[in-house]
Amino acid sequence: MRHSSLFAALALLLPVLALGDGPTVRASHVWIREAPPGISVLAGYFTLENLTGAALDLTGVSSPDFGSAMLHETVEKDRTGSMREVTKVTLPAHGRAEFKPGGYHVMLMEPRKNMFAGDLVTLVFSFSDGSQLSLIAPVRREPPAN
Repeated sequence: MRHSSLFAALALLLPVLALGDGPTVRASHVWIREAPPGISVLAGYFTLENLTGAALDLTGVSSPDFGSAMLHETVEKDRTGSMREVTKVTLPAHGRAEFKPGGYHVMLMEPRKNMFAGDLVTLVFSFSDGSQLSLIAPVRREPPAN
């Protein structure tokens, strides 16, 4: 088994916490969809759970593995899907936000190297309370099983 596959499995099993004075956000079901051949834009998916009693906004994302990362939302108008950039996604108090195909997601552009299933990507999320969440996301061909 490749080391990256082992790390990818561990990344899916262990919840990730943003730490400041205490955990504020937990991430689960984190993964990056492998791009088809010739495509250099990847999409990231995950669930974020707000562990606080106040609403919290996800205000940005970055990755040292990509030249650009943005929060996006898929919207349907007249039976046609399109994507648009969003500046924030609100996590309700003690609530969660799901980033999944057909909804919110992270667009990752300009990869620093070719990414394939089994590779690992570092993501850094920024929140309205000043906290950050850094995590490792495995690149996969298919979503992880729930």
